[in-house]
Amino acid sequence: MIGLYFNARYLDKRDFSAYGLKLHRQTFVYLVVGILIGLLTVALLLGIGKLTETLSITKSSPSPELASALLFGCKMLLVAIIEETLYRGYLFSNLYESLPSKSLSKSSALILAVGLSSALFGLAHFGNDSASIRSMSLLTINGVVWCIPFILTNNLGLSIGLHAAWNFAQSLVGFTMSGNQAAHSFFTIENVGSVIWTGGEYGPAAGLLGLIGFLIMLFLSLVFIRFYDSSIKHSSER
Repeated sequence: MIGLYFNARYLDKRDFSAYGLKLHRQTFVYLVVGILIGLLTVALLLGIGKLTETLSITKSSPSPELASALLFGCKMLLVAIIEETLYRGYLFSNLYESLPSKSLSKSSALILAVGLSSALFGLAHFGNDSASIRSMSLLTINGVVWCIPFILTNNLGLSIGLHAAWNFAQSLVGFTMSGNQAAHSFFTIENVGSVIWTGGEYGPAAGLLGLIGFLIMLFLSLVFIRFYDSSIKHSSER
């Protein structure tokens, strides 16, 4: 984060807030809504896994302690802030600004910048336990999903909330999160369905279950952005 700050000031010669980290009320609203959407999404995946009988879910004993859960939540929030600022705020923004040329339209540059920054996000997780080409590919889609709210709002609040809650809730309920086994979770989850569906040892992010989660997050984010922007516009016209 310190490196990005000095990069913004001395290389990009722009305010650090241009990367999407803006300290005002709207950012807080986006962050809270992103967290709620992320938590709801993981809860829905748990229910889908149970209904389809592709996951074996049993209660863990003992349940996680509040203090350790809060500490883990803070850690996931910090990870989300760093990764979203790097891959969406910095990398996507700079790619998008530098790509347009006489042979490349602005819309093409946008698509290419989203794809490249998201692919690098997926590649960055290739060193995780049980990572594969499939997990990297799906995490690239994951990166696209978290890039879209930033593009639409010019604010990283929603993306950070989605990212933090997605990681936090997976581990807390008992999913393996990007190759990291859950510890002190509410449930013990075993994959009994196809690896293509469950993601196997890597967790939902490497399976169709995770893809469903990404699409749910995207849909709910788009719905929220549309109605929130409409309410702001309506309030300003009064």
